[in-house]
Amino acid sequence: WKKPAGIKVIGMVFYGRKRYVDILDCYLQQNLALNGGYFDEVWFMAHTKDEDDVAWIEDLVKKTPGYKIVGKDKCEGESYKCLWTYAVEDKTIYVKIDDDIVYIHPDAIPQLVHTRIALPHPYAISSNLVNSPVTGMEQYHYGAIHPFLPDPSSTPSFHAAETWRPSEKKRYPKDQLVDEYKVMDIEPPYRGHPWLLISDDHYDLLKTPMGKYDQNRGSDPIAFGLAWKSWAIGAQQQYSLLYNLEQNKMQRYFFGYNRYNLNFCAVWGSDIRDQLPIKDDDEQDITSDIPRRIGRPFVIDTRSVVGHFSFFTQKDGINKSDLLDRWRAFANEAVC
Repeated sequence: WKKPAGIKVIGMVFYGRKRYVDILDCYLQQNLALNGGYFDEVWFMAHTKDEDDVAWIEDLVKKTPGYKIVGKDKCEGESYKCLWTYAVEDKTIYVKIDDDIVYIHPDAIPQLVHTRIALPHPYAISSNLVNSPVTGMEQYHYGAIHPFLPDPSSTPSFHAAETWRPSEKKRYPKDQLVDEYKVMDIEPPYRGHPWLLISDDHYDLLKTPMGKYDQNRGSDPIAFGLAWKSWAIGAQQQYSLLYNLEQNKMQRYFFGYNRYNLNFCAVWGSDIRDQLPIKDDDEQDITSDIPRRIGRPFVIDTRSVVGHFSFFTQKDGINKSDLLDRWRAFANEAVC
């Protein structure tokens, strides 16, 4: 990859939670231009009143060249729309990043930037999110999802995650498989629990949350359906990503372009400027309303793979898994 000349690339992290950005920081620094990456700058769009989170990001920015805090205390309540008023410079690509992105493939940002340049017509271009209602089921049908289930024990049967590799845990005991259950009824067995692989047989996917969902998707719009609500579906996608990383099989995610979520996307500053003010629901506006109004689609480059930790609907359950420890361990080994 070679960074395009004459174009500025800025990472915009919509910041509020240090426990996630402590992991994300490794990927951001890896992608700074001064370290050979594409980001000329990384902006932390601070939108939190938590004093510990504010103090932490201020300290990180102070000691990291290329980092800066932008828009602090500018937005009121839960709205993020005012933060987009900073993303308006010409010849500048802004890569919007949620603070709970826990994995960025080494090619993800270069791929996204070059696709943004090569395809001028789309309004914005998103990465291929792991833990997303839309791409999750695409990943399922293209073989990127594996049959994982939460540890069936009701009390801790493993030490806290010391490794990110799923294969280093035993397989799920098949004699404890349950045929009939509702995905939303799955409860975390205990805090810090792992998920276990049933087998390498994709037929066993039918016994997992994503398999159940695929067989009965319900009547809700996909963006707000079971894959958005269920912590178990979000967890299964992330354990599958860890397993694909372990097997070096990331090509399972590369299935072309698709028409989504606003967790990680690239947009020209001039395109944002032309559509200001952005609405209170910036995700709805940028991924759907603006593209429909101006006739320019919001598309996904599936070759740009990133991992997303949780939607607010999933966080209670996912926080009781060992996933954050695994992502920390992976980053420590492969990135930091």
